[in-house]
Amino acid sequence: MTNRNTICMILLLLFFCVILTQTTNAVPRNGTVRVSGDNTWVVYVNGEKVAEHIHWDQPTVSEFELDKGFAVIAVYVHDAEPGAAGRGGFLADIVLDDKPDYIGTGEDGWRCQAGKPIAERNDGWEKVDYDDSDWETDLEIMDKFGAGIWAGGAGNMRNILKDPDCTANWVWCGPNDVEDEIYFRYTIGELPVEPRGKITTTWGALKDAR
Repeated sequence: MTNRNTICMILLLLFFCVILTQTTNAVPRNGTVRVSGDNTWVVYVNGEKVAEHIHWDQPTVSEFELDKGFAVIAVYVHDAEPGAAGRGGFLADIVLDDKPDYIGTGEDGWRCQAGKPIAERNDGWEKVDYDDSDWETDLEIMDKFGAGIWAGGAGNMRNILKDPDCTANWVWCGPNDVEDEIYFRYTIGELPVEPRGKITTTWGALKDAR
């Protein structure tokens, strides 16, 4: 009886080890992208528009599904005050249902590009297979959420964002008093087929590189 109990305990432990390993290695299935832009913004997930707004202290919160751990977040931000007259800003985070479960602006992996107004752009910049390999990877990192020039709207934003609290930084593509039309992309996971010879990057590698 003792040997049988021992064998059962060993098998049970092995079973739980397998389950734990599978859970640890699981890819995220669901996500939430929370976005604010100064002054206006449009959000796309896998090429489909999911949100847009015109008030920077009223962030949009959009839930989405990942395809085998893959999704592309694309955001356009417009600074309404031209050039040095205004201060553009972009704040976003992505909350995943598996580790790593939080990705904020200010972290590695975001890409940006200054361009023309979105109404004049039709190159598919928001699409999954768009090649963003020549986009900027060193974003201008500014104040953390709740501090700096956007601190005044943090209370109202927290009422919308709720849990978890935002720990991202406001960012821009270069100095935020120069360009007014900015595009951002973040890729979660890996495309099964590489578009146009582009080297794809896994979300795990992006987080491990931090």
